[in-house]
Amino acid sequence: MTALPISNSSVSVPCIEIDAVSKSFDGGRSFAVSNVSLDVKQGSLVAVVGGSGSGKTTLLKTINRLVDPDAGEVRIDGVPVSEAEPPTLRRGIGYVFQGIGLFPHMRVAENIAVTLGLLGWPVHEIETRVTEMLDMVDLPQDYARRFPHTLSGGQRQRVGVARAIAARPRIVLMDEPFGALDPVTRDGLGSSYRALHDRFGMTTLMVTHDIQEAALMADRIVVMKDGHVLADETPHTLMTGSDDPDVAALMEVPRRQAERIAALMTENRPVHA
Repeated sequence: MTALPISNSSVSVPCIEIDAVSKSFDGGRSFAVSNVSLDVKQGSLVAVVGGSGSGKTTLLKTINRLVDPDAGEVRIDGVPVSEAEPPTLRRGIGYVFQGIGLFPHMRVAENIAVTLGLLGWPVHEIETRVTEMLDMVDLPQDYARRFPHTLSGGQRQRVGVARAIAARPRIVLMDEPFGALDPVTRDGLGSSYRALHDRFGMTTLMVTHDIQEAALMADRIVVMKDGHVLADETPHTLMTGSDDPDVAALMEVPRRQAERIAALMTENRPVHA
């Protein structure tokens, strides 16, 4: 089995292709993902949304082979991921998830440098890259010497993002990356990541349950339910209406919230002493 090249893709081939993928964890009695097909173009940020158990995370994990599908195929630049050894494949794909997964016994600099070391980067290049990454995710340089337990949740998540993109991956997978953060930190980190995504031309597939976050960050939103894709459109298209009642109900939530906030902004309320 050979390593899968993660290189510049042809303009005619999507960066990520999920082709009729199905996955069951109970011998076929039920399916976490059922016959799902999805293309992700180079440089785009696609959000996958849906309720718990809709198949979002399972679908995401088929790309870096944390889950192997029972049927169908996942391809990167036209090459099946099944042709790559999983550890080699994952070193070329950034992965950010809610649990962060920082190594508690390693300092921040060591956590950021993990993949770089596995890829055989020279020590001086690793040190330079860690410095660059701390700047990119807006963390002070002296944090390099700190351990994860001394950081806030938002700071740890920033380290997680830095680690995921330190090796300059073209593809980044994100699974509820900001879900445990407070609203202000979540919004700031989401905006920061989108800026990094655009700056480096990355291709990102992000799983989130937050429809507003998906609408504000993504170029496309994929809506899943019971292992199936119900919709795959731009945020504008989905927010302006859908014939599918489940999709319409999902998109109504941020629209209704925006209308209520707008009403509060214009409402004349009595001043309380």
